[in-house]
Amino acid sequence: PRVEPVVNNEGWFATGDIGRIDADGYLRVRGRRDHMMISGGENIHPEELERLLLAIPGVEQAIVVAVPDEEFGERPVAFVEGTAGDQPEHLTAILSEHLPRFKIPDTFYPWPEEARQTETLKVSRSRFATIAREQLGLERR
Repeated sequence: PRVEPVVNNEGWFATGDIGRIDADGYLRVRGRRDHMMISGGENIHPEELERLLLAIPGVEQAIVVAVPDEEFGERPVAFVEGTAGDQPEHLTAILSEHLPRFKIPDTFYPWPEEARQTETLKVSRSRFATIAREQLGLERR
């Protein structure tokens, strides 16, 4: 068997992360290529929204996933655990201070009970996307 190198011809390891080098020379990771959604031709990185949500007092956990949308292709929806999760208008208002309107989730769902029961160390983004589609009636349970 042949061992394949983990780096490309230029010595780079492809992680799937999307980032940029800032003015101070630091790498700022925006998110993962396979998590990014395109809504109305605009790129939305769920990790950006999650970081902002997690900075809000009363938000213990947050995950943002894409759901299909006839007009825009995909739209973000968020699952939030914590006392702030019961206040979607409050979450929208805070996010509006930092994000353009097209990036703000259309819907905020409470953290699903089934996610608490089956969670591992890493939250399953695909499972949350399925739950969101079910909530919207786009998929059978």
